[in-house]
Amino acid sequence: MKHFLFIILIGLFAFPALAQNTTKFSFPVECELGENCWFAQYVDVDPSPETHKDFKCTARTYEDHKGTDIALRNRTVMKDGVNVLAAADGKILRVRNGESDSLKTEEQYQTITAANKDCGNGIIIDHGAGLLTYYCHLKNASITVTPDQEVERGDVIAQIGQSGLAEFPHLHFTVIWEGGHIDPFTGLLKEDGCGKFKTNMWSDALTYDRYALYDGGFSSKLPDFKTIENGTYAAPPITLASESFVFWTSFYQIQKGDEITLSVKDPDGKIFITRTIVQEKNRARQHYYTGRKLKNAPLKTGTYTATATIKAEGFPPLTKTFETTVK
Repeated sequence: MKHFLFIILIGLFAFPALAQNTTKFSFPVECELGENCWFAQYVDVDPSPETHKDFKCTARTYEDHKGTDIALRNRTVMKDGVNVLAAADGKILRVRNGESDSLKTEEQYQTITAANKDCGNGIIIDHGAGLLTYYCHLKNASITVTPDQEVERGDVIAQIGQSGLAEFPHLHFTVIWEGGHIDPFTGLLKEDGCGKFKTNMWSDALTYDRYALYDGGFSSKLPDFKTIENGTYAAPPITLASESFVFWTSFYQIQKGDEITLSVKDPDGKIFITRTIVQEKNRARQHYYTGRKLKNAPLKTGTYTATATIKAEGFPPLTKTFETTVK
């Protein structure tokens, strides 16, 4: 009997968040996953200081990342406003506002870290029984709540921004239970390692996304990815008089070894352009394009169909289709 009780106690200490807290979280952003927002990075559950892995044992994270990142397409979408929602009932514990959403230099990032303001504008909600949720990188002046205010699941509390240590607009959502960081996809402590599972803490049973192909389009010139990231890119249209035909795509948290194929078919369904790339290193954000000069290959009128396919060993490929009409 003593041995039996000892085993039960070990189980309670091994999975504290599950043994004593059954809170489920609703999705904390007012958007549609895969359409106008994407999982950019997951919790790093590898305790080793030299490697990082998400709960599926791939590298869609970075060293000691403590939360789940939900990203937008570009800064223009951020400026237009995307609401952040309370993931569960609770009381506002702390709020920070006044941090800039501007693009920053490496020196400015270092200053932010030195001031312990990596989270930027943020909110902490106390859900009781030692359970907290953190909401980081919120848009300056968008926070609608104050300390000690009671909130309900789904209440608008702010908007997504790019404040603090953020290279692109996103919400960093963190779950803490009695001081330990919990991965909401597994219900386990971030130190418990990958490939393990106890419970999905999302009320909508959200699933893992291995890929995030979040943008793409056409241009008659090489694309300017800085303005694409800003959301202000005005692509020169492709016409019968164009000198070049370019198809471009954008990805979040692409990993070393991922294979990307960009292909374009002409109005007759024949291959017009194709390119295959093998990713050389992990990147939080990556852009690719393929194209051709048109001096010796005049365009036909009609619809050109482009496909972007990304695949990785052990996961089904993802393909997205784009179209443009040449007149």
